[in-house]
Amino acid sequence: MAKFYPYTLLNLIASAGLSMAKAPINRKGITFINRMSILNTFLMLIFSFVLPLLNLTQVLFFTIPFTFLFALPPWFNYKGCFSFCRYYFSILPLIFLAGVCIHNGAALGDKYLILTTAIIPLLLFRDKKKIYMLFALNVLVFIVISLYQHYFEPLMSLSPAISRIYFSLALLTVFMLLFFVILYFRGYTDAYEAELEEKNRIISLKNHEIIDSIIYAKRLQEAIMPPVKEIYDHVPESFVLYRPKDIVAGDFYFAEQRDDYFFVAAADCTGHGVPGAMVSVVCSNALNRAVNELDLIQPGEILDKVTELVVSTFKKSNHDVKDGMDISLCVINIRTGEVAWSGANNPLWYICNEEITEIKATKQPVGKSDSYKNFTTHLLKLTKGTLLYLFTDGFADQFGGPQGKKFKYKQLADLILNNKNLAMSEQCKLLEQAFLKWKGNLEQVDDVCVIGLKL
Repeated sequence: MAKFYPYTLLNLIASAGLSMAKAPINRKGITFINRMSILNTFLMLIFSFVLPLLNLTQVLFFTIPFTFLFALPPWFNYKGCFSFCRYYFSILPLIFLAGVCIHNGAALGDKYLILTTAIIPLLLFRDKKKIYMLFALNVLVFIVISLYQHYFEPLMSLSPAISRIYFSLALLTVFMLLFFVILYFRGYTDAYEAELEEKNRIISLKNHEIIDSIIYAKRLQEAIMPPVKEIYDHVPESFVLYRPKDIVAGDFYFAEQRDDYFFVAAADCTGHGVPGAMVSVVCSNALNRAVNELDLIQPGEILDKVTELVVSTFKKSNHDVKDGMDISLCVINIRTGEVAWSGANNPLWYICNEEITEIKATKQPVGKSDSYKNFTTHLLKLTKGTLLYLFTDGFADQFGGPQGKKFKYKQLADLILNNKNLAMSEQCKLLEQAFLKWKGNLEQVDDVCVIGLKL
């Protein structure tokens, strides 16, 4: 038969109800109440043994019932009555002390024990109203008791020697209770801080690993996109303004040379960050296949084939994946200067004769669509010096300015038109400056990609 030690019993009482408490505030409060109940019950038992030695046997009728009442909180916690137990444990000592003070009188110093009961609500409750209410109740009881003891005689009189002993015991009890309360919460705080430091260390380590992985993913995404120099080599007067919202982006730009044809596009895949970047890999690969493997030239046909490839890729999933991209795709015949263009939701702007002309896109994404239709190819005969602009919606959708509103396409068009006579590199700088000034201290809401080309 296993031996049962008193220490084991104390541990069982101290942990009563913990298995049912999920919230950390409940676990802390339960442990505190259970341990303080054990301490209070122990002190009440000692007090009951000392009373006969002080010729105060008549007080036992008061202390014995309260010894039982002080032992009840662990049982309430064991039954899961956490909220009731907090109120019970906050108010019961106050009732006990009020009765003791009325019985004993001011000379015995019992009212100073209210110093210990006044801090209980601060430790057990998070709601400030409840804390203020219970703390005010303690203050009110202290004032009432002080007034009562001033105007009324105690129910019991003790000799000076016994009074001094009793007063010393009362103060000792105050200091002992305060010491145990502070010691417990200091230990709890130290343990909590140690646990918090360990969690912060783990989080910091995981965050570092995640950031490293995303930075490596950025290198892979940059490897998929062509160097900006490739665009400059084929269209010397050009620029690419590319500002991802996060480290990696859902936006990407595409450029490819095939014989006399130069393909260039600004694309915006579903989402941003890591999910957007993963979709961009699928869409970029599909674009490369359509241009380099299938030798398609017409931008509308390219987008049709890319849609087919993207939908086919995502069909392999057990989930209904509707991710895809919006794109503005331009094909320039370097030899003849002819331009063919097609777009999915994103338009093409070009400046000719001092005004911006917009070629509207097909109103559907590249990807799964409820009512799919073939993308339209627009054939444009533009004069030398015409400015072309391909872009995603990130610039126009950025919140900012004096009233925190969207930049919008109208303001973007005015900005481009006002700076049309500047070199393309200067236009890029002014666009970026305008974007940053508009954004101010607000968060960037989406990836930004703007491509400018001068024929």
